[in-house]
Amino acid sequence: MTDYPERWRCPFTQREMREMWTYSDGALTVKAYWRPGGTAGAGSWVLADQGTGNVEGVVPAGEFSGRFRPVDVFADVPGLPAYLGTVTAPDGTALVDLVLDRNPFMLANGPRRTARPHTLTVPRRHRDGWSSATAAELAGCQTAMALVAAWYRSLDDGHVVFCANDSAPNQSYLRDAEVASGILAGGPGAEVTRNPRQDVQHAHLHAFYAEHDRTDNHESSALQGHPVLAEGQRAFSDVLGSDAVQVEPDSASVATGMRAAAQAWGGNYCSCQLGVDGPLWVMPALGPSQDEVNRRLARADGLQAEPDPLLDGAINLVRPNLADPGRLRAAQRAIADQRASFETFVAQRGLNAQSLAAGLAPGKPRAF
Repeated sequence: MTDYPERWRCPFTQREMREMWTYSDGALTVKAYWRPGGTAGAGSWVLADQGTGNVEGVVPAGEFSGRFRPVDVFADVPGLPAYLGTVTAPDGTALVDLVLDRNPFMLANGPRRTARPHTLTVPRRHRDGWSSATAAELAGCQTAMALVAAWYRSLDDGHVVFCANDSAPNQSYLRDAEVASGILAGGPGAEVTRNPRQDVQHAHLHAFYAEHDRTDNHESSALQGHPVLAEGQRAFSDVLGSDAVQVEPDSASVATGMRAAAQAWGGNYCSCQLGVDGPLWVMPALGPSQDEVNRRLARADGLQAEPDPLLDGAINLVRPNLADPGRLRAAQRAIADQRASFETFVAQRGLNAQSLAAGLAPGKPRAF
C-alpha cells in the first residue's frame, strides 16, 4: 500500500471536495488535486473518493493527465435530449449551444399551471469559465442571450436573468501534460481550485425565466400547504453589495474585465445580469452579493434559499429534485412542451434548428 503523508489519510471535507475537479479514466471517477513534491520534484496528484472524501491513491505528475480526463457532461450538448440549437460563426464554426435544464425550477405556476423554461448557453469548446472564452464565443453567447430573451418575452411577457458560476482555467491539469513532456519542470505550479458553486465542469450561462407579475407557484404551494407567490421580475434590482464589481458586457472586453475583477478571488467568480441590456455584475462565489442573488432567485420563483453546509453556510437556492417519479415525468413533459414552444418561436421568424441566420446582421454570429 502506498505510504501517504499523515495529512492525506483523513477524509477531505465536503467544502474541500467541492473545490476539486472531478476526473475519470473510464473505469474510475474521482476527485483529485495536485500536491507539490518539494524543491525539485514534480509532485503528484492525490485521488479522493467522491462520496467519502477518503484518499484512494496517488498518481505522479505527468502520468496523471495521460490517464485521467476532466468529467464534462457538456462534451456533446447536441446529443442531449433537451438540446435546442447552436450559434455559429459566419464561417459555420459552432460557438455556443443552447439546451434546456432537465430539472425545471417551476413545474406548475400561474392559473394555467404551466412550466417555465430554464435555458443554458454552453460554449462548444470546453471552457472552465466564460472569462477564458474567446471574443467570438462571447459574441455568440450574446446572440443566444438576445434570442432567449425574445423567446421568454413571447411567453406571457416573461423577463430573463442571466447568471453563471465560473472557475478559472484548470491550469494544474493543463500544465500536467507539459510536465509529462518535459516542457515544464517542477510540477504544474500552485494548485488551482474550482468554484465551489459550479456543479458542472464546463462554463454555462443560466437564463432564469422571471414572471412579469406575481404569480402562484402551485408546486411550492402544494408542498408547503399554503399559497406561495413567486415575485417574478419584482424580486430583482440593479443594485448589489460592495463585493460585486460591474463589468462592461461588450464581447471584445468582457473576458478581460471578468478576469481582472476575479483576480482577487483566485480567478473564480459568479455573475448576474438583468436582461440583455442590464448591468453585468461579477462577485465572489462565497460572499454577501452572491447570497443576495440566490435570495432574489428564490423569491422570483417562489422557492427557498437557505444556508448550505457544503458551502460553509453560504446561501444557496433550494430547488426541487427529480427523485419523485411523478415530478420526473412532469419535468420530461415540460421539456417536450418547451422544445416545441421554442421550435414554433424560431419557425415564426423564418428560422429553424439548423440555420437561424435570417434577420441577423452580416458578419455576426448566427443562431442555429
